[in-house]
Amino acid sequence: MTRRRALLAVPALSLVAASGGARAAAALPPGGYRFRLLREGREVGTHSVQAEPDGTVRSVVTVEVKLMSITVFRMRHEYAERWQEGRLLGYAALTRRGGEEGRVELAASPAGLRGRGPEGPLSLPAEAGPLAWWAPAHLVDRPLFDTATGQPLPGAPQRSREGAETVWSWPERGMEARYDAAGRWLSFRMRGDDGSLITYAA
Repeated sequence: MTRRRALLAVPALSLVAASGGARAAAALPPGGYRFRLLREGREVGTHSVQAEPDGTVRSVVTVEVKLMSITVFRMRHEYAERWQEGRLLGYAALTRRGGEEGRVELAASPAGLRGRGPEGPLSLPAEAGPLAWWAPAHLVDRPLFDTATGQPLPGAPQRSREGAETVWSWPERGMEARYDAAGRWLSFRMRGDDGSLITYAA
């Protein structure tokens, strides 16, 4: 096991029976998702979502912004989820941004989701879930937490319809995700920390 994989193989994920995660992973299309990240129209990275054989759903976001061939910003954000019957059983994340590194580890317990993030201990409701757009069913009627910090997020995304597409939007966070009639993730856009427009393209 590589060092990167070892960092994400936390007990919260390794102790979950594979069958529960497999049902959640069924929400992914064959081959998962892979998007190109565009910043103001220029490609700066990728976002992939894949189901692993044990049912874990792993997302990887990479960003590299260059100015005059010089890298001015680099980030890698990787997180893994295990679900069973609509409940999150385990979550782990590793984020490298610039020269900083942050980790999140969460596991289901009788008292709810418990673990630790970059800012210290985490205590979340049992029904909480990460703000991960690959499975819109996970956004419905549940408190959401930041995928990089594990901290609870205020507010909630709103669902609407435009023709055959379902639109999930979070105006306060400048986010919008679109899905086709079969529930497949089509596109995403948001505002970066610097106000720039980030869009996803297949």
